[in-house]
Amino acid sequence: MKQAFTHQGKLALLTESHMVLLFHTTHETMHAESVLKQHHLKFRIVPRPRDIQDDCGLGLVILRENRSQIETILLAEAVYIKAAFQVQGNQPWIRENYPPAPTSYESPSSD
Repeated sequence: MKQAFTHQGKLALLTESHMVLLFHTTHETMHAESVLKQHHLKFRIVPRPRDIQDDCGLGLVILRENRSQIETILLAEAVYIKAAFQVQGNQPWIRENYPPAPTSYESPSSD
């Protein structure tokens, strides 16, 4: 099955080979974008699809096959994923929550 959402005024389709990662804050999403760019990994930053209910308004679309590599890289940089969403069959988004960020954790500064 495919999930459709609008990105930059265009209809985009996600398939079972994609995942949407959400973070605790928009700032954290931007930090993840920066880290993944440094590692030359494929991803796309997108507005959170409307049918996914969450606080953060942005997410990263990644290929499922790159998930463990991306998780490892982000964790090493202290970037904490809040949840991952995937399309599976004819079901709505399937949400997987990640462990909470450490209590001593502070989002990186914008410097």
